[in-house]
Amino acid sequence: LLDLKLIRPSASPWGAPVLFVKKKDGAMRMCIDYRALNKLTVRNNHPLPRIDECLERLRGSAHFTSLDLKSGYHQVRIQPSDVPKTAFNTRYGQYEFLVLPFGLTNAPPTFQSLMNRVLGDCLDDFALVYLDDILIFSKTESDHKQHVRHVLKLLQEAKLVANLKKCEFNKKELIFVGFQISAQGILPAPHKVKAVKDWPVPTNVQEVRQFCGLAQHYRRFIPGYASMASPLTDLTKGTGAKRRSIVWTKECQDSFELIKEKLISPPVLQAPDVHRPYKIETDASDFGVGAVLLQEGDDGSWHPLAFESKKFSRAERSYPAQERELLGIIHALRTWRCLIDGRPYTVFSDHLPLKYFRAQITPTPRLVRWIAELELYAPDIQYKPGKENDVPDALSRCGGPESNCDPESLEPEYLYATPLTHASDWPSFYAFRPELVPQEARGIVEKNRAQFVVRSGKVFRKVKINETESKDVPFLPFARRADTIQNYHNGFGHSGFTTMVDLFKSRHWWPTMRTDIKEWLSTCPECQLNARKDGNHHDEMHPLKVPGAFQRWHLDFVGRLPTTQKGNRWLLVAVDYTTNWPIARAVPVASAEAVADFIHEEIVMRFGCPAEILTDRGANFTSKLVASYLARLKVTHRLTSAFHPRTNGKCERLNGTIKQMIRKYTNGAIHRWDMFIPAAIWACRIRTHATTGFSPFFLTYGRNPVLPGDTMEPYIDKAVSEDPRDFAEARAQELEKLDDARLAAELRLSLASDKDKVRWDAAMKAISFELGDHVKLTHEGRFGLEPKFKGPFIIVNKNTEYGTYKLETLSGEPLASWVHVDRLYPVRGDVSDTPWYDPTASRAAWRAAMRLTNSDVPNDAVDPVSPSSDDSARGRSQSQEGGNVRVDIANNNPDNQVPNR
Repeated sequence: LLDLKLIRPSASPWGAPVLFVKKKDGAMRMCIDYRALNKLTVRNNHPLPRIDECLERLRGSAHFTSLDLKSGYHQVRIQPSDVPKTAFNTRYGQYEFLVLPFGLTNAPPTFQSLMNRVLGDCLDDFALVYLDDILIFSKTESDHKQHVRHVLKLLQEAKLVANLKKCEFNKKELIFVGFQISAQGILPAPHKVKAVKDWPVPTNVQEVRQFCGLAQHYRRFIPGYASMASPLTDLTKGTGAKRRSIVWTKECQDSFELIKEKLISPPVLQAPDVHRPYKIETDASDFGVGAVLLQEGDDGSWHPLAFESKKFSRAERSYPAQERELLGIIHALRTWRCLIDGRPYTVFSDHLPLKYFRAQITPTPRLVRWIAELELYAPDIQYKPGKENDVPDALSRCGGPESNCDPESLEPEYLYATPLTHASDWPSFYAFRPELVPQEARGIVEKNRAQFVVRSGKVFRKVKINETESKDVPFLPFARRADTIQNYHNGFGHSGFTTMVDLFKSRHWWPTMRTDIKEWLSTCPECQLNARKDGNHHDEMHPLKVPGAFQRWHLDFVGRLPTTQKGNRWLLVAVDYTTNWPIARAVPVASAEAVADFIHEEIVMRFGCPAEILTDRGANFTSKLVASYLARLKVTHRLTSAFHPRTNGKCERLNGTIKQMIRKYTNGAIHRWDMFIPAAIWACRIRTHATTGFSPFFLTYGRNPVLPGDTMEPYIDKAVSEDPRDFAEARAQELEKLDDARLAAELRLSLASDKDKVRWDAAMKAISFELGDHVKLTHEGRFGLEPKFKGPFIIVNKNTEYGTYKLETLSGEPLASWVHVDRLYPVRGDVSDTPWYDPTASRAAWRAAMRLTNSDVPNDAVDPVSPSSDDSARGRSQSQEGGNVRVDIANNNPDNQVPNR
């Protein structure tokens, strides 16, 4: 500023503080707080242009140029006697402006007055100016070039400089004063709308006011804005701190989302023809007024140009019906006064007594004031039956607290009528269309005019059936869509999205057809119960602490397998977490006795008592016999989440490895699989584990195994002395190496666990449910034609530490176990009091049918390993049995190289 000689050092008694704000191009703009000076300034009342009047001038224009003056205020000199008053203070000293600075109360009117004088001979003819923004508009390109040259010449004569980077020349559409203008009409600027659409949920009164203030600027584009925003505006009433907390209800959220949604695809607006008469239709409900401004088009039909709605105050709601109706007329006349003054117009109301309101003998004081105001407008008020006055009626009622408006009232028989509201002094207009189409279809119709035809006031879309044949498909009204979708969906085998779209596109049409079909299909109960799982995990990894060697054993059953000659049908498998030492035993019955014997003989008698045993929730593992045995040994029994095998991933991985080996060993002799268990287990014990870097054999005995081929050579090196003392010393060294190896294995397992957690959590698709949410549950252990899901259920408790939830049925019956979040999915649509699927009744009927065919029917009661009755045997719980606290965990990764979760 000093180099440009816009400011100079000062010793003025005046002085204002300084702050900086960022411009649109990223540069910093210095702003000075002149509030103290402004309080003492005599105001310049030169008016700024009305936006609505500016936009009215653009009718019929197709070529636009915008000019932005470069630091426009800085091109206006300050009177020398007033220069000291502009002084401002910085850390580098005091300075004062030689040119007009930002922040002075008289800066806008002074600059606007200057621009009006500079462009006076072309203003409103082909140029508009709003402060430093200049718009040049023309109907033809040749005229536009002349107009641009003329304006540039005027600026040059006034020695005003424009910013070339911010100027746009001969455009079909551009942004002017926050609106996107084109030959087709007027839209809100996309970046302004995006600011509203991406607005976060307000948390206090100040944030609510900020959102409402921004949305208010474009309320003209939102039908029924006053009633729609009612829940939000109610939050701003009263006194108190700006940041006081608010009660954000469902109505507030719905209002918040609806306003943002309406701004995504607003209607295109266009100015009216000032040479044609107007018609105003009004209506008042119990809580608001609505009005529509219409004008006769070239086709002889009355087209809506602007819409207005206003929410009644508490006092206005108590007015008599006649006064509410009259208030609606006055509000409409005030709103559109700039358009109707001096032009012919007629007001229509569905309240017949309004025709005679002037004839009242003793009017109330309020009516006297209103009558006097109406005389200024001299309206011709006519009666129109309510059934013909549907658009203002919809505006006055839409979204209000007592609204019972039929959605189809927004799609009246004359399909061109579409509501729109705006601020009381900012009228808005509708683009003229050759086709008379519903609002929601206008964007598509305008973009694809050749695809649409109108017959008898109805819209049809041309659809290509095949290479040679086309068909006119009718528009489907809102009220019939849900029933039509349901009939097609249920009548054609609960068809999917692609099939449904194929069925509809040759029979019906509406703009949001694909979206509506997809949304409806997502709420179908039968489809939700049989939907595919998404395959993602929805909770972070919860790694278990790495224990010492032989301190935690993981157990599981493999089966049912083919019955062997020895009568074995099951394989009981165990693996130590740290050393990966595997154990397996073939048993004829997967019973609690087999589990207890296995733990006692294969684990306790060989490796001592462990600290923990981890199993699933099979009845054989959770039996009183096993619980009593473990309680005596002070062994903690950890249980997995219901039907969540990843929790026991260490053992699940070993199961897969053993089964793969047995398949290769048997080579078709499946009834001899138990003969190959020792060989398979031996192979697992001697191979090096990728994570620990050691074989289970080495981590158990401290040396590598002597394999059958190794017997051809002496095991002990001949150079080693046969002296027992030397042997003892060598063995001590081996044991020391064993301790080091086990410590190294524990460290590597911990590091691998940390890495796996990072990868797992990065790929997580987080889902969180709240108490009271309705969910569906994966139906594990299902058979026959049973659905893939059960439900719906209600969430009554949650454990955020492990991502598990407690559920109950709609009738209030709790599920016995906790359920992991990976098995839960949200329920869409309305939830009735009747379950979508009752597994108990369905399975009983299935068994009865199977018994008639002498088939082998699975029985939940006789299958202790994989009970399909529900999560009662495998749910997640915390309880005390025999003095031991059972602390459940969440997930395990199935790969034995990945630590448990």
